[in-house]
Amino acid sequence: MKKMILLILALCFGSLVGVTLSQNDEVDNAATMTVLKQDSGTNLSQMNMTLYSVAMDMDAFSVGEAVKFTAPNPGWKLKQVRVAGWNGFDGNATSIPESENFLIEVRDEKMNLLYRMADTQNAYFTFPAIILRAIDLPSVPVTDEFYVIFYDRGSMFIGMELENSTGSSYFYDSVYSELLPVEFTDQSNTTTSINWLIRAVGE
Repeated sequence: MKKMILLILALCFGSLVGVTLSQNDEVDNAATMTVLKQDSGTNLSQMNMTLYSVAMDMDAFSVGEAVKFTAPNPGWKLKQVRVAGWNGFDGNATSIPESENFLIEVRDEKMNLLYRMADTQNAYFTFPAIILRAIDLPSVPVTDEFYVIFYDRGSMFIGMELENSTGSSYFYDSVYSELLPVEFTDQSNTTTSINWLIRAVGE
């Protein structure tokens, strides 16, 4: 599998990195469930992170941001996906973008599709800051390793952590059913492996 090295457009995102991250109330409502994280687990407001959309570099309708998780026990069911994202809203009504869909897929370790849903980005991410949003799913049984794939489709940005890579974040090319490693190279030719800020919640 060919290593993919992409360029972070630092000038485009310099103004976004400093946006305050807000915790969504929906997250607290699921406090009794188990949260699986494949980022550093650092408090998001203190995390070294930036924003990204697949549309910057490739076909945003066929490629998504994927995170690999492991079910903590037999019979575990995925009930919620949490995504840190932003649709560009800055507090002014005129900045609300045109309503477009994102797509979420859940796939097993062999990349067989277990569940798929689409919804509008404005229903979840219209907030004047990066926000961690909880997206409820019907109970999806998962065993062993599984993947949550978020296709931003160019409708929004999702958060990515720029350090402490866990090695569990990928691009998923749905045309070729292929996982691609994610590495970014900045303008000083420094290569960084990242964590997508996507979490799996269930019981």
